[in-house]
Amino acid sequence: MAGASEYGTKQFIGATATKYLARYGESAALLEDPSWTKDESKADKVASAILDWGMASGATNFSHVFQPLGTVGVRHGLTGQLHNQLFTFGPDGQPEYKFKSGELLRGETDGSSYPNGGLRITHTAGAYTLLDPTSPIWMRDDTIFAPCVFLGYGGHALDYKLPLLRSDEAMSRECTRLLGLMNYKVKGVQSNIGLEQEFFLVPRDAYARRPDLQQCGRTLLGKFPGRGQEMCDHYMAPLNPNALNCLREIQHECFKMGIPLKTRHREVAPNQYEMAPYFGHVTSQIDQNLMVMQLCEEVASKYNLVCLNHEKPFAGINGSGKHNNWSLGTKDGVNLLNAAQITKKSGNSEIFPVIMAAIIAAIDNHGDLLRASIACPGNDFRLGAMEAPPAIISTYLGDSCTAFLDDFRNGKIAEYKPVATSVDTGCKLFGAFELPSEDRNRTSPFPFGGHRFEFRAVGSSQNV
Repeated sequence: MAGASEYGTKQFIGATATKYLARYGESAALLEDPSWTKDESKADKVASAILDWGMASGATNFSHVFQPLGTVGVRHGLTGQLHNQLFTFGPDGQPEYKFKSGELLRGETDGSSYPNGGLRITHTAGAYTLLDPTSPIWMRDDTIFAPCVFLGYGGHALDYKLPLLRSDEAMSRECTRLLGLMNYKVKGVQSNIGLEQEFFLVPRDAYARRPDLQQCGRTLLGKFPGRGQEMCDHYMAPLNPNALNCLREIQHECFKMGIPLKTRHREVAPNQYEMAPYFGHVTSQIDQNLMVMQLCEEVASKYNLVCLNHEKPFAGINGSGKHNNWSLGTKDGVNLLNAAQITKKSGNSEIFPVIMAAIIAAIDNHGDLLRASIACPGNDFRLGAMEAPPAIISTYLGDSCTAFLDDFRNGKIAEYKPVATSVDTGCKLFGAFELPSEDRNRTSPFPFGGHRFEFRAVGSSQNV
């Protein structure tokens, strides 16, 4: 496992970025303001620093990374990539390495070759990649990867990321306006998420004997095994040694790229596992999750395993989800779903219930959009079966939060302070210990978990 000194060395932010930007009179602080992409002089400095960083680590290729539509569950990886060597030719005909801002900030490809709903056809095929400065650039092996958006000649989004950034901007604008009307001035609001990635690791030789699993991602025929998960004895059991070595290598590679993959454990079904990071900004978290999914597939093959990201590869046992722990936070780190934190920071106890009311109203009014967003063949096999949440969208707030919001609706204004409960262990060594005010709800597709909502209905193969 990579040590703390190696964490993030393959990600162009913080001390790593400062080390190379300092050669051009800049620091990593330059990257914190996305406006550097609009200044050619600053962008050239960033490009030069990235080239120096790559050359120092043996990375001589560069690729924009985008998220084309229609890739979920049908091929290896969910991204689009075009790798280019960073050399050109000097006057003497010898190769020399150069990298300019134009190459960093923009790329071009054929949009007609991707799913596009008829927006791009072969005689009007232009499509373009534009660097996303809100998500860090990273390096893997000999290639530098730059997250970007993907759009057509007419400005239509041909990817999953551009609509996300558009919606996040709209949310930030309206949320900032709402908070301003409540006398709390902020510079902006962003979505923060933490994604719990579930998957199966199965022996490669067994996988090779199942054409249905290879072609469809799930088994279509055959008999049930003599034993599945009836004994409920797989969840968080000691990890299979071969699978553990696989997960260690995945974590090691992620650690170097600045992906804070914290948790690894066995899941409920046989040969099912989960890995999860610390939460972060929605754009970088999604880029990192797609990298994790790709790594899982690639590293598994080194251990004679196959990683199955399909939501329901096997009948009769649990399927795999990607629980999306979602919250809203100000640009300076205040969680709008943390009642105590937002009340202390703003001095206004009404902000939390108003934000909560807005979210609940959105779930009520736009449940169809939430349902459509998680609809795919694999996930529709999973939802409503075994431990998966039902396919009907609803939320659960818990008794204390529900009572608080009901009182607020009826004019009783007070600060939300959920009362913790305690339980006696019956053992003097431990005595009584404190519990959250609410029990854990694993049935609702969109429960409030204290400081965040957990969108449990998302499928494991999906780009959120």
